[in-house]
Amino acid sequence: MITKIIIMEFYNREKELALMSLLDKSKPSFLVITGKRRVGKTELIKQFSKNRHALYFFVDSNKSIDILMDEFDRLLREEMDLPGYINVREPENFLKFITSYDRDLIIAIDEFQRFLKVYPPFITQLQRYWDMKADNCRVFLIVSGSSIGMIRKIFIEAQAPLFKRADNILTLRPFTVHETFAMLNGIGITDLQEKLNMYFLFGGTVYYYRLFEKYQCMGFLDALEKLVFSEFAPLKGEVRDILIEEFAKEHSTYYEIVSAISQGKCSMSEISEMTHVSSSSLSPYFYDLTDLLGIVEYRIPVTDSPKKSKKGRYFLKDNFFRFYGRFIYPALSQYMGGNYDPIMEKVLQEWQSYTGKLFEDMFREMIAGEISSDYRDIGSWWNRRGDEIDILGIDREKRKVLAVEIKNRELTGNEARSILHSTAEKIKLVEGVAGMELRTGIAARKIEGREALKSEGFLVWEMGDFL
Repeated sequence: MITKIIIMEFYNREKELALMSLLDKSKPSFLVITGKRRVGKTELIKQFSKNRHALYFFVDSNKSIDILMDEFDRLLREEMDLPGYINVREPENFLKFITSYDRDLIIAIDEFQRFLKVYPPFITQLQRYWDMKADNCRVFLIVSGSSIGMIRKIFIEAQAPLFKRADNILTLRPFTVHETFAMLNGIGITDLQEKLNMYFLFGGTVYYYRLFEKYQCMGFLDALEKLVFSEFAPLKGEVRDILIEEFAKEHSTYYEIVSAISQGKCSMSEISEMTHVSSSSLSPYFYDLTDLLGIVEYRIPVTDSPKKSKKGRYFLKDNFFRFYGRFIYPALSQYMGGNYDPIMEKVLQEWQSYTGKLFEDMFREMIAGEISSDYRDIGSWWNRRGDEIDILGIDREKRKVLAVEIKNRELTGNEARSILHSTAEKIKLVEGVAGMELRTGIAARKIEGREALKSEGFLVWEMGDFL
């Protein structure tokens, strides 16, 4: 029997590649690429560099500047056949060379923000040399980094050393659910539930789907076994390794915060109680997870002021971190000892309930895109008593409000009407919307009597409308 291997293509970065091509044609150019880990920054650079004269440099924060510059020098010599009298081992000589080179060349420096740790003067030196670059310089300089907050400090904030030096700052986002499904179609996964399960496990992070293809996984269960629950699983140390690389000795505290959020502890007090870290000491950790790694987001009710709200909650944006924190970290000794079966059994038993919130998040994003032209403010709403509305859209100028509930199941007509009635009652608890024109809506996998509900003025979405 011959197994057909489907090679994953490069997906859905056409706009980014077009921008890079435009900048390449108008050298000298300077592009910053940022985005969270595993989102595909390096792959984008590699794809763009095909059939072009390009050099790739990686900043390893565990190496000294002298060792890094020796590596850079060696790579330049090997790839460009430099004469012996040209010395680029010193940072300033390296920068002088790349800002005066008069032939077409792409220079890519990955994890650029690590120079803040390895050798901070490199950044200010780049500012000076880029400002003084030769008129005939033909270099397209690309720097990338996954530490989003550090990139902001270097390039975006008003006092940043390289403020306004880059021609463009390109932020790569994880794939949307539609883009992810198209990619899964391309590697042979066509069943809707299989695609949903894969998305709930890995989100829109392209790297994990490349592993899916590399290890010849046949579907969701096969991916769990090969990529997560086996002795040589490539994702066995994924979360731990990322946290150790970023936060070194303090990684265990970040580990516990991720696990707490994964298990539904979303308020500062709940997370403090579970991690045994005082609320007053948690803020720096949340800054790192939110602004540096980009895996956590802070949400407030859509009706609240960002500066005044005291009802904020923390959520994990990264699906695999969420999965790891929920199922693996609480059983880490068992997992590292190779006793996978009990954990796998727990995953399968709780998968339906676990993915309920993920389904809500997915549907919320898709519906928000559809109603954004009708409602200026769109988000979730909750109060301290525990009442919640999955999607609340408000247009204060036009005096109208929409409330939508999302359910991760098929609904009968009676169930749908009951939910719509309950939603209408909950809107009465929302401050500031009394007297507005009210509409209610419902979203689910499938809804019996959908057309009848729509004819009565309700908004109704089924999964098939989007996927």
